[in-house]
Amino acid sequence: MNRRSVQVKAILSMGILVGLGGVSTLAAWTGTATATSSITAAKVSLGVGATASSATSESYTVPVSSVSWYPKASAAAVVVVKNTGTVALPYSVKGSITESGGVELGKAMQVLVKTGSTVSGTAPNAICSGGNTVVDKSAGSAFGAAVDVSTLAVGTSESLCVQYSLPVNAANNLQGATTKLDLVFTGTVGS
Repeated sequence: MNRRSVQVKAILSMGILVGLGGVSTLAAWTGTATATSSITAAKVSLGVGATASSATSESYTVPVSSVSWYPKASAAAVVVVKNTGTVALPYSVKGSITESGGVELGKAMQVLVKTGSTVSGTAPNAICSGGNTVVDKSAGSAFGAAVDVSTLAVGTSESLCVQYSLPVNAANNLQGATTKLDLVFTGTVGS
């Protein structure tokens, strides 16, 4: 092999390497697009109070503790439930009793919760007049299961009348007893 042919082969070999290198450095053309979603979860929240403007808290004490309870006494008050969340909210109510001192005053009480009702009279002779009963806890029994009340649109409220009564045949051992009666309003979406 002569020197000239070696040089030609060397130059041709370099051309092949340069050609292969050139192929690997070619740029590909691309295009992109992005679809973005910003998501905010709804807020489920109820407030309770004496009026629609004050129904922003999660708890409210119904103003009946100052009544001196005796057989046939009754007291009633309005409780406003308000949707303070960001989505329409169906809600329910369930009652519970916490007795004190081993005497069942709460169980002995009758409790009514009504929609579309107003308070008539004053304690110890106040009642909820008219409307539709959604909770009726009879004297001598515990509260039943949760009851669906209605659906509140965002920012709207509903007035409920709550009536507590001690029946005329209340037992003598209830004198001086104390109890705690809770009405728990629960809003649920997505179930």
